[in-house]
Amino acid sequence: MVKSNIEMNKQVIYQSASTTAGTRHNGGKMLGDNLVSKIKTILFVALVFIGISVNGQTSGVIVGTVADAETQEPLIGVNVILADTQRGGVTDETGRFEIRNLQAGLYRLVFSYIGYETLMLTDIAVNSARPVDVKAQMKSQAIEGQEVVVTAGYFLEDTQAKTSTVALSREEIRRFPGGYEDVVRTISTLPGVAINNAQGRNDLLVRGGGPSENLYVVNNIEVPNINHFGSQGSSSGSLSFINLDFVDNVTFSTGGFGAQYGDKMSSTLTLDLAPGRRDRLGTKGLVSATQYGLNLEGPIADNGSFIFSARRSYLDLIFKAAGVPFVPVYTDYNLVAQYDISPREKLLVLGFAALDNVDRDLTTPKNRLFNAAVMDNTQRQWIGGVNYRRLITNGYLDVTFNTNLNQYRFAQANQDLVRYFQSDANEREIAFKLQPFIKLNRQIGLLSGVSVKAITNQNTTTFADTIYNRSGNAIPRSALGLPAVNTTDRTGVKGAAFSELRWTLTERFQVNAGLRMDYYSFLDQPTYIAPRLTMEYALSNRLTTNFSIGEYYQSPSNVWLNNPANSQLKALRNTMTIAGWDYLLRDDLKLSMEGYHKVYRDLATGTIPGVNDYLVITNAGTGYGGSEDDFQSFGYTQQVSIGTGRAYGAEILLQKKFSIIPSYYQVSLSYGKSEYTAGNGKTYPGQWDQRWILNLSGGYKFNRNWELSAKYRFYTGVPYTPVYKPEENPINPGEISNLPTEYLSARLDAGQQTDIRLDRYFYLSKWTAILYIDIQNVFDSRSQVRPSYDFRTGTVTDRTSIGILPSIGINMEF
Repeated sequence: MVKSNIEMNKQVIYQSASTTAGTRHNGGKMLGDNLVSKIKTILFVALVFIGISVNGQTSGVIVGTVADAETQEPLIGVNVILADTQRGGVTDETGRFEIRNLQAGLYRLVFSYIGYETLMLTDIAVNSARPVDVKAQMKSQAIEGQEVVVTAGYFLEDTQAKTSTVALSREEIRRFPGGYEDVVRTISTLPGVAINNAQGRNDLLVRGGGPSENLYVVNNIEVPNINHFGSQGSSSGSLSFINLDFVDNVTFSTGGFGAQYGDKMSSTLTLDLAPGRRDRLGTKGLVSATQYGLNLEGPIADNGSFIFSARRSYLDLIFKAAGVPFVPVYTDYNLVAQYDISPREKLLVLGFAALDNVDRDLTTPKNRLFNAAVMDNTQRQWIGGVNYRRLITNGYLDVTFNTNLNQYRFAQANQDLVRYFQSDANEREIAFKLQPFIKLNRQIGLLSGVSVKAITNQNTTTFADTIYNRSGNAIPRSALGLPAVNTTDRTGVKGAAFSELRWTLTERFQVNAGLRMDYYSFLDQPTYIAPRLTMEYALSNRLTTNFSIGEYYQSPSNVWLNNPANSQLKALRNTMTIAGWDYLLRDDLKLSMEGYHKVYRDLATGTIPGVNDYLVITNAGTGYGGSEDDFQSFGYTQQVSIGTGRAYGAEILLQKKFSIIPSYYQVSLSYGKSEYTAGNGKTYPGQWDQRWILNLSGGYKFNRNWELSAKYRFYTGVPYTPVYKPEENPINPGEISNLPTEYLSARLDAGQQTDIRLDRYFYLSKWTAILYIDIQNVFDSRSQVRPSYDFRTGTVTDRTSIGILPSIGINMEF
């Protein structure tokens, strides 16, 4: 008897440490008592801080560099002014500046330079523990001799014409209510991203696309996934393993991205990492809702710096005290080192490790029954990379080398500990990329590049003769078209070459035209050409229109290719068109509106009538696989590239940056529709066909010590397949769902949630601390979650989302 693994998702990560989640196990009261005890301890520590902070002497420093946004050439003599003050500095011959003796708090910096547009950087968080290192990039005036009227530049995020892009600073992510200082979780609240009702998931479901369609780029290094407990074949998981302290800025594009990005169809999330401090050795400790950790950073000789962190979950301490028979345990390590070889040469080295496993208590029959619902999920992710940058005449050259290794160990057994599924997989990439940029003249720049990835895919999957399906019934594995043993040891190459012309035709009209070629050696049809075009036209100094059209290809996931017959699959294809406009209502307030249309072709779909021919693999995967979906999301069965789909919609975003008015907010309204046509010729709604989403978030900085923020979300329900008691099923007696007859034929109720966060800052002479309380779902709004059949009780559970979830954390930096 097997229960849905989605239940495990809901309880395993991040929300599972609280009885307010409505957890159904008997240890719930003890679980809540542990949480209350933790909160009391942190509050006591906070009171100590309050008592000693009044006499602290606070003095902070801002240091940084200013460079040309395109060529990366350091700019000499740039005026750097603290907004609304007379304080400031000037960049030296290396482009560096320094402003000392600042009272701790939030600042805004104004950069001005002849021949360049004025730039404003906001949310510069100065504290007494360490210097703030700022990297500013200024956009040159492309048309020589013409007067260009500029604004304060709060939203000047990039030099190239682009659509569907939002940039967030580390401070904006850190204070986001309900985000838990998690990059992916915060990004998932932006326009165009659907809401996954399965709790504890970091799924980016962008404009009708699936969780496998998103690209992560960390300092020019492509990373398969940045989440703990990742889903094989996807870029999703439970929570990010990249420490926010390592992040400087984040740029998220929900479409229309340039030719330099490939092998993904829906979005790109690029993270620019922050350098470590160069003045002295420093440390930082943290305790949050699910984890504790320690940072160490400092100088490397005279020209470099490093930052290292180690973090571990403490859910095992809470779960074991509460008597829960399974415990999720995760640990991660982050390392980033930067070194200036010369004034024109820089070297960056990064390494990430994420170690995940589920510790289960199988000592009693009750616990074994409970754990029969939980797929054993042990994972190791290892990421290492080097990026070398050299400034050349009118441009720069990036050389990148990196390796990524994902190790998955999955298994599932019944309540008698008889194992009927096991999968051991190692997926490795060794990548090399060469990417130069040259500014041909004041109006034209050329970015080009080549990359090669050596792919190794080793996977051994074993099924017993009898397995359990999504209905909890013991059935022959042959009925699902699954092999007894499948061993894959495949090597291949992914190659790419691209060129992108960035042309400023007039002071108001910009064009990006690119062409990309991708090569996948493990497919029978290996080569794909993708043209892309983006145009941006400024109707006035405050109103800008944009348009983008392009082809986007993506190779089938490694796990889909474990079946040798699937080498005949084609690369997945998406033709995307976007149009919109931006209007600058004030220097710190921007209104944006966009419409999009996506046409999917060559999607992988099943071939077995009534068993998997109704499934499109990209329209699945927001779980961990296993019996909950008859193992279909893994892609072990034979697939064919005849699936199609489309998605379209519109979005409105009103965004205010922190300014002289000490508030910030975002208001977005999204409408979208998605549908897929499967191998059986029938069209079904997308699993994340969420028609309307309203997001309101913002905050107010009362003074340098107190900040309050809040978030409200309203969303309409997504499709789901009705669930019955086996004996009450009107069409298929003995089954819990009528597949494919009623596949995604019902829809969940609309839902809403309000989150609140309060931050208290403490500044002393050599250290600083932030104490916060973050309350999710403060009004206890229980949204409907996809129902499931509980095999332990023999009932259909019409579940609701998590209730009130308070979290208190503290960061201390020395």
